[in-house]
Amino acid sequence: MFSSLKLRIYSALKRNPKQFKHVTLIIDGHDSKINYVDTNIKREKLYSYKLKKPGCRTQIICDMNEMILWVSKSEFCSESSDGNMFLNMKLYNKLHITDCIAMDGGYPLFLNQFYQISEEKGKSYSDDNFIYPIRKDIGVDLTYHEAHYNEVFGSFRSTIENQFSVLGSKFNRFNNNHKATKMHDIKHYTLQFKVACLLKNMHKFVDDFGINIQPHHKLWENKGFNFPIEEKMIDIVISNEIKVKEKTKRIEELQQKLLSMELNNNNDNIISENEMEIDNNSSDSELDVPKEYNRNKRKRNKGKNKVTDINKFRNNNKNIYEIERIIGHKVIDNEYQFLIKWKDYPDNDDSWISINKFNQKDMLKNMPIKTNWQLV
Repeated sequence: MFSSLKLRIYSALKRNPKQFKHVTLIIDGHDSKINYVDTNIKREKLYSYKLKKPGCRTQIICDMNEMILWVSKSEFCSESSDGNMFLNMKLYNKLHITDCIAMDGGYPLFLNQFYQISEEKGKSYSDDNFIYPIRKDIGVDLTYHEAHYNEVFGSFRSTIENQFSVLGSKFNRFNNNHKATKMHDIKHYTLQFKVACLLKNMHKFVDDFGINIQPHHKLWENKGFNFPIEEKMIDIVISNEIKVKEKTKRIEELQQKLLSMELNNNNDNIISENEMEIDNNSSDSELDVPKEYNRNKRKRNKGKNKVTDINKFRNNNKNIYEIERIIGHKVIDNEYQFLIKWKDYPDNDDSWISINKFNQKDMLKNMPIKTNWQLV
């Protein structure tokens, strides 16, 4: 998809609310209902925790002009997450250091990995390039201004949902209100989704600039239009308000310097628009982060858990997050939530996890009784 750095910055300055003038991009994921006809794939691999049925997930990044710029590969919901897909989009080949991406609260847990991967590829980014909701500290309520900021930010970021709505209205294939999409190869679905995004962008461009439309230009909008198919193949986390203002100021100053042509080409941290070359040693088919197939997304009862040697478990599961200790707990909708301190991760990565996400559930269920915890 076409994108100009200066166009992104100018569009943000013109269209965004006052608090978010520096935000040039928004990222979000979308789950689509599917009916996968390859019977060799187990049904649980296709299960979408969000849709409660088979589905595939796709990430998109759009600018403030409602143009979809980058689309991830579509993946089966049960073996993917927003964070892993975000890492595998190879944004270090696409982002400029003056870009700022708005994201929801799930993505920041993967930013440290993104910084590390980018450094390995010779690119450098910081927390200033990302903006997300302010997270509540343990036992400390958000201030009025912080709570208001989160509400305004949530409303601003939700504008990306319009992209999925438009795609669904133009193409029944990507509309979850219709029957599930039949497919036999998820690679074909990814290609079709990208073509749909491109056509949506073309429609937006023509509409914005008042280009005269000929009858044959709009055939793809007609009811019944579909892609050619073969027979029977129908298919780090912000902790306070001050930090938000500081990072906003830094990225805005950098954007203004670029627009004023004051950037020094000798600065190692500056990447000019013409210097953003694609890493030839990193193809789109390669994954920076392996897929995670999470069987625990569906509730099961298959007997007692096996006792596993922890050292062997660590060696065979490099991307598994290990719990160092449980800091706190509470009950939401009659379900225990535990505040987890992750091993080898800083305190600002502590997060609340529901009891059904743990392998050893029985032990956790007994803890409040044995220790006489006071529920919060």
